[in-house]
Amino acid sequence: MYKSEKQTIFYVLGLYLSSTLLLIFTLFGSYYFYKLDERTHSEKKILKELSLELEERLLEVHENSDTKYEYPRFEQFKSAIYDIDKNLIFSTLQKPPKNLEQELFFEDGNIYYIASLKPYYLGAAYAVIEKKQEPLNIMGDLVMAALLVVLIALVTSFFLVKLVLRPLRNTLHLLDNFIKETTHELNTPITTILTNIETLEGAECNEKSMKKLQRIKTASMTISNLYQDLVYLLLNHQVASQNQTLNLSEIVSQRVHYFSDMANAKKLTLDTTLQDDVHFFADRQKMERLIDNILSNAIKYTNRATTITITLTPSSLSVQDEGGGMSQEEISRIFERYSRFDKTQGGFGIGYSIIKSIVDEYGIRIVIDSEPNKGTKVTLTW
Repeated sequence: MYKSEKQTIFYVLGLYLSSTLLLIFTLFGSYYFYKLDERTHSEKKILKELSLELEERLLEVHENSDTKYEYPRFEQFKSAIYDIDKNLIFSTLQKPPKNLEQELFFEDGNIYYIASLKPYYLGAAYAVIEKKQEPLNIMGDLVMAALLVVLIALVTSFFLVKLVLRPLRNTLHLLDNFIKETTHELNTPITTILTNIETLEGAECNEKSMKKLQRIKTASMTISNLYQDLVYLLLNHQVASQNQTLNLSEIVSQRVHYFSDMANAKKLTLDTTLQDDVHFFADRQKMERLIDNILSNAIKYTNRATTITITLTPSSLSVQDEGGGMSQEEISRIFERYSRFDKTQGGFGIGYSIIKSIVDEYGIRIVIDSEPNKGTKVTLTW
């Protein structure tokens, strides 16, 4: 899966799931407050009935106060009575409530109901009913509803992502097919051109013809290098790696010599510092593709009549140019396939994608140091 596809999936899923979660929280919040209000009304009805029960018992005590005076007590609730000025007359509450102004309120896990008493039995004008607040048992319902909504969201997002990715996949499929067909058609003419150039180089030509021949050779080498990249891109996952101990010093020297004609066409100086007998265990073709892509990019994007510095040590290879450089944003996207930042240069934008696949395969660390108008340095360490 291409990085652009992954980004599209993340964007679509992020937008879809965030909006779904927002809807879930809104619905759950509404449901919670609805159930809370429903419970409050139910509790109020119960407390009102309890206050009437207390009032009846107070009446009995009031009428029999000459023979027996005992404040009524109940198992279901606790109570207290206050006079007209809200002074406490008698209470079985654990502690007096802080608020006697509201008819119904919650405090310390209890629910309180204030009832007015008429007539004033035992001098009481107000009765306070205290009852343990019943828990709101809706968590099970919310969890089941959440699981159902998430399941629906995941199924819907799967089809939504497929629908969104279809145009992108079709475009990439067309591009891949174009590359395959182009690669197939390039093989024979490239081989023919390079073979004839080698034949002409051995013939006697005047200086003007030799310059024209050199330009043709440079252009042909550029096409040949692109062809090799396309072949690698198409066959990378079909051909097993033939790893062996390679002499990187010889390979880098050969690839620098291969690109010398392209460098001369831009009047570039290839300044090389290569330590002898630097060995690395890898597939030769892949290492050549790795080095070729770094060198060709340096030659392609550097300024004319400048210097490209190539340094090889037993643990690193660096290629530094004096070109236009790149921004940090461009560096962060440089390994994406088909990414091109300089539209004035040709190519498919696959070079650094190939570089990334090879360095990842062999555990090579790649660092790109670049700033706009200050050139680029690519360093491989192992």
